Amino acid sequence: MRLQTGSSSFCFYLVPGFSLVALSCAIDVLRAANVEVDKKAFQWCLGGSSSTNVVSSSGLSLAATALTDLPDCDVIAICGGDWSHLFQCRKTDIWLRQQASRGKVIGSFSDGAYVAAKAGLFDNCRSTIHWKCQSAYRERFPALDVRISILEIDGNRFSCAGGTSSLDLMLNFVLQTTNPQVVGKIADNYFHDVIRGDDQVQHITSALRFAARNKPLGEALMIMENNLEHPILIGDIAQEVGVTRRQLNRLFKRYLRTSPVHHYRDMRLARASAMLKQTGLSVGEIALGCGFQSASHLSRHFKETYGHTPSQQRRVA
Repeated sequence: MRLQTGSSSFCFYLVPGFSLVALSCAIDVLRAANVEVDKKAFQWCLGGSSSTNVVSSSGLSLAATALTDLPDCDVIAICGGDWSHLFQCRKTDIWLRQQASRGKVIGSFSDGAYVAAKAGLFDNCRSTIHWKCQSAYRERFPALDVRISILEIDGNRFSCAGGTSSLDLMLNFVLQTTNPQVVGKIADNYFHDVIRGDDQVQHITSALRFAARNKPLGEALMIMENNLEHPILIGDIAQEVGVTRRQLNRLFKRYLRTSPVHHYRDMRLARASAMLKQTGLSVGEIALGCGFQSASHLSRHFKETYGHTPSQQRRVA
């Protein structure tokens, strides 16, 4: 997805029971971006089905502007949460379809995907939702291309799993209108650029941090992060970022103390580890979703890295 120059106004549509964490992460990225560029480059507003306070999943409420009174915005994010699958509002569906017909960039946070899908916004693109809702979401919308990733950007549609993944998503938006240096500083501000554990990897924000230090390395990491399900050859990644494979190997050795091949595999293994804990998918399904040829292929590398098989980890979890 690429925003047009100057496309920097956001409407956060609040669905009752919305996730306050996802919303606050998203808005604070925009606030921090304005601080970094020393001007109000980004604006935002809160919308709702009517001019009233909308209660979040935590019980705190925020004032929202009615659909009829909302200013014209470039991006619309449907902020969902615990009860979004129950949300029924015909005028919201109509409004969303009208905005889509005008070419607006529209997407969802967390369970807001239910609202977007119901309005037909995800009919021809990838989407994702919080892992707890994956099965129910797939069952309700069987024709959709539903992914298990933390976030998805497909054309002028986007979605994220909720929580702090909205921070990653908004950093992508900010990157499109600023530069990697600005985004790297914002990510550092939230301590969102470190390896969080032995079963998690540096996500998009870490790639952006490295982009501020070394652009080819940062771009290579982003390519890997965005292609875990269908891995790309290291030589092709090197060519895409404008360096030789030998140069890319040197960069990984210098900054990450590993090779591109091993780092890419570790990223895919880390995703598999998280999916084993957070989904009910079979080991075979997880293997394919993380770029491994089969369950046995995943199990072999998984045991080499973590000392136990995927099935053993699931039993412990």
